[in-house]
Amino acid sequence: MNPDGKKSVVITLLTTMLTLVLFAASIENRSTAQDSTHSPPAGVSLGLWGGPDLEMQVTPHGATLEFDCAQGTISEPLALDQSGTFHARGSFQTQGGAARKVQPSGGINVIYSGNLRGETLQIEFTVGENAGENKQPPQKFTLIRGQAGNLKKCH
Repeated sequence: MNPDGKKSVVITLLTTMLTLVLFAASIENRSTAQDSTHSPPAGVSLGLWGGPDLEMQVTPHGATLEFDCAQGTISEPLALDQSGTFHARGSFQTQGGAARKVQPSGGINVIYSGNLRGETLQIEFTVGENAGENKQPPQKFTLIRGQAGNLKKCH
């Protein structure tokens, strides 16, 4: 084989190998991009979430909530659906003042709902097991991951 023939074979072999490597890389990139756009987190990230009038500590089993003049608990994991939304049962109890005297010692049953967008969680709660029992509009809050709550505690 002449020297030009050897160069031609080597160039063809290198071109084929480079094409295969680039093809494999493009398949991996497409797979990773699809996974990240179609898979929301399984649940709300553990740890501190805070904003005006509320601080929430998320655990694997639920959350504790500290409001300006109340406290709450979420008694189940904050699992997200495909749209980044959760609904979970919990309790709510005011602290101090006359309202405390009319509430049961463990607080009242509430349904907490939230929607996660990036590092921001919109959360609200509804009194009672059924939304129809509630005579008041839901209380709504905006929380940021890793931020302490801005609380104005009652005395």
